[in-house]
Amino acid sequence: MMERRRFLQVAGAAGLGVAAGCAPERHHLRPYVNESDDLIPGIPEYYATTCRECPAGCGLYVKTREARAIKVEGNPFHPVGHGKVCARGQAALQGLYDPDRVREPYRRTARGMQPVTWDDAVARIAAALGTAAASGPDRVALVTGAETGALDAFYDGWLAAFRSHRRLRYEAYAYEPLREAGRLTFGTASIPEYAFAEARYILSFGADFLETWLSPVEYAHQFAQAHHYESGRMARFVAVEPRRGLTGYSADEWIAPRPGTEGLLALGIAASVVRQGHARLAAGADADRARGFLARFTGASVARATGVEEAVIDRVAREFAAAEPSLAVAGGVACQHRAATQTAVAVNLLNYVAGNVGRTVRYHATSPWDRVSGYRDARDLIGAMGRGEVDVALIQGTNPAFTLPASAGFAAALAKVRLKVAFATQLDETAELCDLVLPDVTPLEQWAELEPLAGVRSYVQPTMTPVFEGTRQAADALLAVAAKAGKQVGPAGATTARELVAAGTTPDALDDLLQHGGQFAVAPARPVRLAPDFARLAFQPPAFDGADDGLVLIAYPSMALFDGRGANKGWLQELPDAAVKIAWQSWVEVHPATAARLGIKNGDIVTVTSPHGSVEAQAYVYPGLAPGTVAIAIGQGHTAYGRNAKGRGINPLDLLGADATDESGALAFCSTRVTLARTGRWMEPATTEGSPRQLGRGIARAVTVAGALKGEVEPAPEATLTPSEQTAIAAAAASQRKRAYIGIYAQPNPKWEMTIDLSRCTGCQACVTACYAENNLAVVGEEQSVRHRNMSWMRLERYFHGDTTGTDWDVRITPMLCQQCDNAPCEPVCPVYASYHTPDGLNAQIYNRCVGTRYCANNCPYKVRYFNWWDYGRPGDPYFCFEEPLNWQLNPDVTVRTKGVMEKCTFCVQRIRFAQNDAKVRGVALKDGDITPACAQTCPAEAIIFGDAHDPDSRVSRSKQDARGYHVLDMLNTKPGITYLERVIAATEA
Repeated sequence: MMERRRFLQVAGAAGLGVAAGCAPERHHLRPYVNESDDLIPGIPEYYATTCRECPAGCGLYVKTREARAIKVEGNPFHPVGHGKVCARGQAALQGLYDPDRVREPYRRTARGMQPVTWDDAVARIAAALGTAAASGPDRVALVTGAETGALDAFYDGWLAAFRSHRRLRYEAYAYEPLREAGRLTFGTASIPEYAFAEARYILSFGADFLETWLSPVEYAHQFAQAHHYESGRMARFVAVEPRRGLTGYSADEWIAPRPGTEGLLALGIAASVVRQGHARLAAGADADRARGFLARFTGASVARATGVEEAVIDRVAREFAAAEPSLAVAGGVACQHRAATQTAVAVNLLNYVAGNVGRTVRYHATSPWDRVSGYRDARDLIGAMGRGEVDVALIQGTNPAFTLPASAGFAAALAKVRLKVAFATQLDETAELCDLVLPDVTPLEQWAELEPLAGVRSYVQPTMTPVFEGTRQAADALLAVAAKAGKQVGPAGATTARELVAAGTTPDALDDLLQHGGQFAVAPARPVRLAPDFARLAFQPPAFDGADDGLVLIAYPSMALFDGRGANKGWLQELPDAAVKIAWQSWVEVHPATAARLGIKNGDIVTVTSPHGSVEAQAYVYPGLAPGTVAIAIGQGHTAYGRNAKGRGINPLDLLGADATDESGALAFCSTRVTLARTGRWMEPATTEGSPRQLGRGIARAVTVAGALKGEVEPAPEATLTPSEQTAIAAAAASQRKRAYIGIYAQPNPKWEMTIDLSRCTGCQACVTACYAENNLAVVGEEQSVRHRNMSWMRLERYFHGDTTGTDWDVRITPMLCQQCDNAPCEPVCPVYASYHTPDGLNAQIYNRCVGTRYCANNCPYKVRYFNWWDYGRPGDPYFCFEEPLNWQLNPDVTVRTKGVMEKCTFCVQRIRFAQNDAKVRGVALKDGDITPACAQTCPAEAIIFGDAHDPDSRVSRSKQDARGYHVLDMLNTKPGITYLERVIAATEA
């Protein structure tokens, strides 16, 4: 535990660097009582940096208060995130302040892991490297995550200094099929840029681009631009995938082919485009080659292989070709089977014949993914270690012991390496196998330079002084090791990662780059031609391990936990899965027909067995699966990695074979058939799901494009009141309106309201995690989640609509938070007046008045008021959730609520009051857009609009006038301050 004196020293020292936009050198430490003149207590400062929670590299502004990072937001000038951040990016703070972080170096001894000094660790590594280099070339291996820029070049040069080129840039999801498809189709082994915003028809073959695929925040932002309804126009989106996930929830149509046949379906659609005369092919040998190849894939043969009707294939082809431009994408991990490269090639051909290459599919000279290692490279390294060809292995920023299948044998091979070193922030599965564990800094404390897009230089800089004194950036440690070994690496005189990043840049230029977050000149695209190599592929359905009568296992990435790296963060564990609404646990998704045949019900513990392993988990009966499949999310099942991750759930990778690969050498995540067996046990799911149906309440409404164009809306639920009751309610409403403007309420106050466009909302839940970060929400854990005691002020309600026995049904998602009712049912029942209405239209809550009667919660029809069952903020409480240093992240402008108190959303009232006071001090008037709640600020789809409803020119006032606008449960006369805009569905042509 850090003492108060030490905290003030670190906080004050970090504050010294705010004006320059970078953390100070350690020798500048001064006590906080002599704080810098640039630091004004109570006034936030922001640092521009880059998110490292996944390889996408979104730009960030990190908000600091008194030199503590307290909130992550998007950099609006960055070309990747466009000022938005996903839930994983928001949760980067929980990695920064994780109480389970490695805080000092450790060495494995006969008595277990024992602390050592940095000098001792550096000397041991230098000595081992010298011996390894003298033994021959490539005796040293360095494993890192995806890196580009200055640090990537440094790592290569550092290895070369010790006579090695054995470098692995390891990512669990490396998208090798996309790169290989680019080589086979267009002669460039690269991943293109996909312009979703410009597409008028989007066809996805298993690419979860709103969840984890490549750059989900960027694509969600673009997708919302294309798919939202405006003036009778919107793009149509068709999802082709055997499991309907969050991305498929936004689809206007779901097509579920047999697993592994997505590529054949893409070829069938492309062939139909040609047959119907809609192909956009210039005359020449390339076009003739494409036509001749596609002629093999007739509608009837493709229909037999995929299980999709020929009429559907022809209709989709006609729609896809008619939209100009359109876009087809593929390469999602869930559909990465032994024919994944074939699928990606088929989709490239579909884009080619539709004229999309160069328009919505653009190839650059390079891609940031070009240098990422593949699964084949990882297996080569495992083989070399197993044969004793590696003497020293250094692993930084990645956890292959968890993200590789157990059958790959990584742990056994690593054990044969003489010295194994992990640069780690947590003691994860890989670090536990190592001889030395050196405490690394988190991305919010480090220096780096990335290239998230071709031509874009995005900088990573410390947002505060490192939380723990004993930590050191891996690059700094490697520089020290090289110096100890007498090696010169990197630019002359460079001794720190900061100097590596700054090399070749003048101080003034570097300062400007750090203040803006980087240099954002995206490289132009280049033309490509059709290459002949694609025709050599077999284009046959892939083989699956296991018995023919088994169920195909779909192992898909968790939107929150990604490849497992998010499992140690409480915010992400408590974030319910978008499809099944379960948190903290693992589950097996089972098709209803399979569940009926085997007698499986929700919560039943089942044994899942493949030819490579066996696991046990609870079952969840889910209609969004193709028959004959089951699905398990990747991300849980850790045996280490901290208190939030260890011993929780299962890892579906334990069911996969190490040799299951496709033409690119990629791991086939969808490669095996499994069997299910009931164990006779049952467990309570930690779910936030209520009813999966709306039951006629009209909570989440939708209309077709044709209907919206005519001004039609989905009918509101029929009134169940008698005519006399309706008359009485109307009279009461009129009386309330008349009395609403008396005293201070009669002043010309603003009226804060919100609109939520359900055509834009994708259900990503970034808003939920942003609310946790902004409002000091408690993480209650699995046990309390099972009891439905979650403290999240926002929830995303998910409803199925239509007949779920087939695929012709849609999903309605509705963000639900306090509706800030003008006629709030919670206010009149509070016996201590803790719940009251502010003059500017907020339903406020006075926490130190509340005595926890819960009358307000009982009276709230939206169920958006939450009761503190435990004193989550008090040390010693059984559910204390802000263990030091997690309490450093708390927003000082927001009270940490105590046990027995009701709490709820207040539209981030602290932001409202800060902006009002700031405008008053500066003597200016508030403008529309000056105040943005955390949920609206982070939303990648820009579905949430906030502002003053009394201002007729504000965005919220204009959006409230949309014919699609409605209030949830408006028949109750609560007069909500949130207006929802009906979702618009681009229905299929007649």
